[in-house]
Amino acid sequence: MRRLLDFVLLFTLALSCLAKDSDTKSLTVRAVAAKSRTNEQTSTYTTPGRATTNCVGTGTTVANTTTATANCRTTSTPAQTHQVTSRTTEVTNVVEADGVQYTIVCTASWGGSNCVPLIGGDLFQAEIDGKTMWLVARRFGNQGKEVRMKNRILDIRPASALDAIPGSLSPTASGGSDLQDGNLTGTFAGIVQNETAGVSAHFGIAIREENGVFYGCIAIQKPLYGSGSLQGVHQGSKISFDSVGSSLGARFSIRFEGEPRDAIFTGTYEVSSPSHQNGEFELTKRGPDAPRAGFNLKDCISSLSSF
Repeated sequence: MRRLLDFVLLFTLALSCLAKDSDTKSLTVRAVAAKSRTNEQTSTYTTPGRATTNCVGTGTTVANTTTATANCRTTSTPAQTHQVTSRTTEVTNVVEADGVQYTIVCTASWGGSNCVPLIGGDLFQAEIDGKTMWLVARRFGNQGKEVRMKNRILDIRPASALDAIPGSLSPTASGGSDLQDGNLTGTFAGIVQNETAGVSAHFGIAIREENGVFYGCIAIQKPLYGSGSLQGVHQGSKISFDSVGSSLGARFSIRFEGEPRDAIFTGTYEVSSPSHQNGEFELTKRGPDAPRAGFNLKDCISSLSSF
C-alpha cells in the first residue's frame, strides 16, 4: 500500500512538471527595431536636527553646604534636506518569429544592465513564459558575455501589421515613395507614445488629401483611446490634423503635428480633452486605400483594426 501511495505521488508530480513545461515556448526571434527612453526621478529626504550640551564645572563643600560653578556649551545641528536623483532606461524592442511580431520592453536601472536595444536583423534564442519573454543575448556585441534578458510582452500581432516603433530605423513600407513625393492619400500604421502617462499603443489612420486639405479617420488601440474622425492641412513640409472621438463616455480632442521624412511620418501630439496630455507618434504608409466623400466613420475605423 505504501509503494502504491509513493507511485501516485510521484506520478502526480511528474504531471505537474509536464503541465508547467507546456506553458513555456522556445523560439528563435529576429530583431526588427528598437527605441530607448531615459526616465529621471528626484526624491528628497530630511535628516532631523539635534543638539548636544557639554558642561564643565567645579564645586566646594563646607560642612553641609556645597557651592558649585559650571560652564555649559550647546552645539546644534539643524535639520537638513537631501535630494537623490535616480535614472532608469526603458528599452522597447520589436522582434518577430514564425510570422508573429512581438513588442517587448525591459528596464535598465544601472549601467551594464542586461536590458539593451537589439541590433536589427540579429537572431536570438527566446523563451516565452506567459507575458514574459526571455532572450539569450551577448553584452557589448557578439563577442561579449552571454546573458539572459527579461522582457515584458506588450503586444503580439501578425508580423506584416507593423514593422517599427517611434525613433527606430524602420524599413520602407509599401507606399513610402508616394509619401516622399508629398501624396498623403492612403492608409498608415504606427505607434503613438503618450509621454504624460508613459504608455504606448498601436494606431492607424486612413486619409484622403484634396488640394492640401485632407479628411479621414483614426483608430487608436488600447490602452490608449481617441478613435474617431480627423481633418487637417498639408502646408509645405509640415502636416497637422485634428481628431475628434468618443470613448468611455468622454470626448477626445487631439492635435497632431509632424513632417514626413524618408517615407516615415513622425511628430508630436497634444490632447486637449478630456485632460491635457502630450506625446510622440510615428506612421508609415501601408497602402493607397482611402476614404471617399460621405464615408462611413465606423467602417473606416474598423478597417484599421488590424494595424
